[in-house]
Amino acid sequence: MELRQIRYFLSVAETEHLTQSADELFVTQSTLSHGLRQLEAELGMPLFDRIGRGLKLSQAGVAFRSYAARALQELEAGRMALADMAGLQSGTLTVGVIPTFLTLFIPDVVAAFSAAYPGVRVMVRDLLSGQIEEQLIAGQLDLGIAFHPASRDEIEAAPLFDERMYLVVHASHALAKRRTMRLRELADVPLALLPASFATRRLIDSAFAQARTKPPVRVEMESVDALLLACRHAPLATIAAEHAALNAGADMRAILLIDPLTVRRAGVLCRSGASQSAAAREFVALLKPAVQKAAQRNAALRAS
Repeated sequence: MELRQIRYFLSVAETEHLTQSADELFVTQSTLSHGLRQLEAELGMPLFDRIGRGLKLSQAGVAFRSYAARALQELEAGRMALADMAGLQSGTLTVGVIPTFLTLFIPDVVAAFSAAYPGVRVMVRDLLSGQIEEQLIAGQLDLGIAFHPASRDEIEAAPLFDERMYLVVHASHALAKRRTMRLRELADVPLALLPASFATRRLIDSAFAQARTKPPVRVEMESVDALLLACRHAPLATIAAEHAALNAGADMRAILLIDPLTVRRAGVLCRSGASQSAAAREFVALLKPAVQKAAQRNAALRAS
């Protein structure tokens, strides 16, 4: 079994198309097909079902995929370990980040890391918290920036920072002059929220359950920015974490929710027992000053 065959398999498993994978891998389609046939012959069973011009993972392919991804990650970690010895001059670091953190401090970290280690390629993926945990377990990510604690036993999480939650309304909203509110006061306030597939929504629902109240959720959208825009043009309110709430715009008002459960904690996630490269360690080390810088910006916005 060769490394290139593993790469071929994982690429086609992702694209489900030989032509697209061949283009991404910079090989001919015949070379790619031959490599896959060799791998299947060695394993003794087909990894793909051929459907028209596309391919779908067979039952065996589904079972083999997670092992192949973890093996490739461990090999990459080994390569990074050798790169560590040469001063982080090469390699790839793949980080999964939830959408609300992607523009908060990650750009500063990526810029600082890239300037310090230009030979290391950084790949940042915009994912939901559940996807980050799944891809860490599957060996497709080196690090995750999501919520603490993790929901899966196979994931280790270290706390990074806490974010307070705010009710956000338009300046014309009846609640716009409030500075703070308790969750139980929102019983009759129409809300626009993220769907339950988002960890933030599950945190909000849990907090409402603790407060023994259930306000009407009139709108669900899979984007915090879209929710904030919707609240500009309708008598709706949304609940957002500190950074998004304080940067919603001059015509919006952020009202601090003072119940003790209205805080969410960010964390750095990795697969339990996985070896961590120096690149991953350096990336984590750069997170703290970037988080502090973001917190200072938010403090200035609160004071303004």
